[in-house]
Amino acid sequence: MSDPSRVRFPWHRSAVRVLTSVVVIAVALVLVSTVVYWASGEVERVDDALFESVAGFTTTSLTVLDPEALPAWLLWWRAVTQWAGGFGALVFALVVVPTFGGQRRLSEVAEGRGRRAVLSSAWSHTTRRVVLAYGGLTLVVMAAYALAGMGARDAATFGLTTASTGGFSNYRDSFAHFDSAAVEWVGAGAMAVAGMSVAVLVWIVRGQAQALWRSTELKLYAGLMLGATMLVSAWTWQDTGGGVATVRQSFFTVASAMSTTGFRVTDWGQWVQAPQTLLLILIGVGSMAGSAGGGFRMLRVIQLLGIVRRELVMQLHPQAVVKVKVSGAAVSESSLIRVQTFQILWVLAAAIGVFALASLGSDVPTAVSGAISALATAGPGLGDLSGFADATVLAAPARAVTMALMLLGRLSIYPLVVVIGWGVGEAQRMRLRR
Repeated sequence: MSDPSRVRFPWHRSAVRVLTSVVVIAVALVLVSTVVYWASGEVERVDDALFESVAGFTTTSLTVLDPEALPAWLLWWRAVTQWAGGFGALVFALVVVPTFGGQRRLSEVAEGRGRRAVLSSAWSHTTRRVVLAYGGLTLVVMAAYALAGMGARDAATFGLTTASTGGFSNYRDSFAHFDSAAVEWVGAGAMAVAGMSVAVLVWIVRGQAQALWRSTELKLYAGLMLGATMLVSAWTWQDTGGGVATVRQSFFTVASAMSTTGFRVTDWGQWVQAPQTLLLILIGVGSMAGSAGGGFRMLRVIQLLGIVRRELVMQLHPQAVVKVKVSGAAVSESSLIRVQTFQILWVLAAAIGVFALASLGSDVPTAVSGAISALATAGPGLGDLSGFADATVLAAPARAVTMALMLLGRLSIYPLVVVIGWGVGEAQRMRLRR
């Protein structure tokens, strides 16, 4: 019998090499940005520079800097790091992951009797589509902000941090600084679109109404956003004065939560508990798969609901063969296993984050909302993280936990888990050989 330690798995090792490269590149970009912040003379502490860099490339709106005290070039740098982080997340999800068997379900559209993929199997073609869709969205959002009354610099930087679902602002009070209904409507709409998948953006440009209608994920995303806006408006109607302003603020806050952008126009941490809880759930669920947003993702929620439905049916009819379908297409068993595994990892990471933050002195609302929001790459939370508060309210050890959660969330957990697991396995094999 051959020595198990000598068995080779080419696909596995190739995947590990690629995922390791992803992690190394992410860490390298963070370190380069840390040097830029520290060398600028505007950030005295290296750990603050590191936190800002991690928040930037993970497209999280948490910050330890006062944006109004920063020079214009550094505000540009902050915005560019978030835009690059959003682009990197899209390339990883739509180009790298499918190379190793990841599902491209959301990019398919039924046309007649067949199916045509919006994103082809050729990585160069897919990357080009991502660049065009992401870059085009960014330019459109910039132009919309300018037309709504933002200055040229604000329109450009906010366009970068909106399209990337990053949430970095040039002002301490985020969108409340502008005190403009037009700017808020544009921001809310832009965040809602940024939380959609690249495939949906391509369908919109092509005018493929049938594809949009067939997308179960898009219908759930739009339905949740509309329903949540109505509920939040009803719950806050008395406290916010009612009228169009209440609906606008509710839509803005819901769009910010679901897209995991993190922009704020009001202190929703001061609302009654019902909308607070709903918004925290929406942050955890997050955006559509194939978008720059974060969170657990709508597509995975649909697949998990399908698994639950199948199990309930099989309890009544044990011999039944029930397929889990998304947008009319059956989901493979391997994809369902990956979804269940990801669910376990996501919940476990969030639970560890909550425990760690609570152990380091955060109260329960801050620990729970902070862990979920950081893992979803959003930013806002409850307790000490409510309102327009920044991450300086957290102690240095708590910020370290938050950084780990942000990285886990932006890298979709898998790369770090695979790389760490592979490293542990290699170490064990080396010990066995000795």
